Amino acid sequence: MPDIYPSFYHEFRCIANRCEDSCCKDWDIDLDSETEAFYRTVQGPLGDKMRAFAVTDEYGERVFPATEGRCPFWNKDMLCDIFIGVGEEHLSKTCADFPRVAVNYDDFCEHILSFACPEAARFMLRHSREAYADFGGEQELHTCENSDDFMSFLLKARERTLDLLLDDREPFAIRLADCLEFNAQVQSLLRGEEPSPLCLDNTESSGDSFIFDMHLRFEIMSDAWKSALEETVRHAELLNVRADFACDFEKFALYYVYRYYLEAIHSGDVLYSIQRIVCAYIVTGKMDALFAAKDYPYPRMRILQRYSKEVEHSYDNTEALNAAFDTDKRFTAENLMALLENSI
Repeated sequence: MPDIYPSFYHEFRCIANRCEDSCCKDWDIDLDSETEAFYRTVQGPLGDKMRAFAVTDEYGERVFPATEGRCPFWNKDMLCDIFIGVGEEHLSKTCADFPRVAVNYDDFCEHILSFACPEAARFMLRHSREAYADFGGEQELHTCENSDDFMSFLLKARERTLDLLLDDREPFAIRLADCLEFNAQVQSLLRGEEPSPLCLDNTESSGDSFIFDMHLRFEIMSDAWKSALEETVRHAELLNVRADFACDFEKFALYYVYRYYLEAIHSGDVLYSIQRIVCAYIVTGKMDALFAAKDYPYPRMRILQRYSKEVEHSYDNTEALNAAFDTDKRFTAENLMALLENSI
């Protein structure tokens, strides 16, 4: 099975206690069964603590729950007591892998780094779009055309989506609108309908407050993120996304399409990933504009990274967005397109 990587993937190294937003912070730590079985054999105070803190969460998964916003094994030096005590080879699979993500599509496996890690975010913002040159290439297409026509179709649709997204002859908001229109037509095909151009004439312009309202209702882990979001909401009507923001957000959008577009192989919905990108663009773009005026006390990289951690990596928040896309007409492709086009 082919394994596909961005060019920067193997350069990544965790910077441990030099990280400004550790993966040991805010999140519960998933325990795979093999790792937990080993932890049951560890002797002494460390083993006792491992067994005392392992619980079953609301989803039926075994975890070390965050205690006062941090993993119970993340010590005062911001280092891992498990790593120190029993070695890197005995970290849980989640801890050992993150921010590396492997998405297995049976015929091939795509590997990527997550934007939720600050160091990985820096890597992705620093590298050009050509870093993903091997994604969606002949190797993947040939493999799928031999076994899965639907995946082959999705790979080609993803490639066309990326062509639209990266066409820098247009303002970025228009590129996103074009991606929405194209994928609305793809979605029509998937439903067995004849695709047709979207009509924006009857779309009511209600502003973007509904997107911010949704994000304020989300589960929010960080007080700093909540404060930044609330301040952005207070000034949102007066804020415009800066042109230079598109250069960096393009990297986030590129990552997001490669990470999530092919989920349609299971969901049957290609629009979800594009609608999420539009919401992220509006929230992070206006937050960036707010903090640019203050000389960035909350840096752009951290805005994008924290959005990934707070929204993208929250199952509940992502499901809430998908549910809104299905039921709330304000999140339709037509309305989001009108919102983007009116922002120019």
